[in-house]
Amino acid sequence: MTRLRSANRICSNMIKKALCSPRIYVAFLWVGFLLYGFSEKIKLFSNITGIAVSPWTFPFFTMETGSQIFIILGALLIFCDAPFLTQYSYIQLIRSGRKTWFWGTLFYIFSLSFIYVIGLFLLSVLFLLPRVELMVGWGKIIGTLAQTNAGATIGFAQLDYSIIANFKPIQAVLLTLAAVWMNCVLLGLLVYAFNLCVKKGAGIIIGAILALSPLLIVRLVQERLAYYLAPPVWMNLSIYNWDGYGYHPSQYYIYGILGIGIIICTLVIYLGIWKKDINTSEEF
Repeated sequence: MTRLRSANRICSNMIKKALCSPRIYVAFLWVGFLLYGFSEKIKLFSNITGIAVSPWTFPFFTMETGSQIFIILGALLIFCDAPFLTQYSYIQLIRSGRKTWFWGTLFYIFSLSFIYVIGLFLLSVLFLLPRVELMVGWGKIIGTLAQTNAGATIGFAQLDYSIIANFKPIQAVLLTLAAVWMNCVLLGLLVYAFNLCVKKGAGIIIGAILALSPLLIVRLVQERLAYYLAPPVWMNLSIYNWDGYGYHPSQYYIYGILGIGIIICTLVIYLGIWKKDINTSEEF
């Protein structure tokens, strides 16, 4: 219990420090630009029709390749300083021990990823004000934009109806947030593992490749295969093979691969912390 409390204390201190850093706000800012443009068109359609819009637009935002890339790049900016060692970390590492430090930094990646993802969802709701209204269902605005091409009058592409047909709003939001969160955790752990075990800066390169994988892999392999190899694409619920038909990956494959990737990276980091000399450095 003492070790767990110490790990939680390390995590809390790191989160407080992260929330005072401009990096997380820059990450919110550049994803926010895309999110604002997406939300403004929905809000404009709501103004024209005079009908309020429901707050469940986030699953449609993450369907876009550009949105997926920028969300991961935002996470890369947040975690680019992994393994989070500064000139002030040495004393804390000596006092707590490597194992406690490991768990503290692991909790930090999981927790800050959650804060980042929830923050993006809240932004998607905030940008709809004052036209947003809490509803149990999808609402007439999203339903109309998904079932008709009415959005073309304001230069807005038709939303994917399959999400409305297959999911309830809260279910779709939770599944999307889970996929985004696991992608961000995997990104943070990859950066951590490569910066720790290979060379400082190597993790940033790997993270950038992961972020751009929706574009890079499509150019290297067939599109059908690309769906299985680019984790950011899995933020798009419409590509999930829920019924067992078609060539898209199943939900078991998607969450399984993300989970296995997180576990492997965690083990690599754990072994790396024990075997590698840890030197502190100036903060980025």
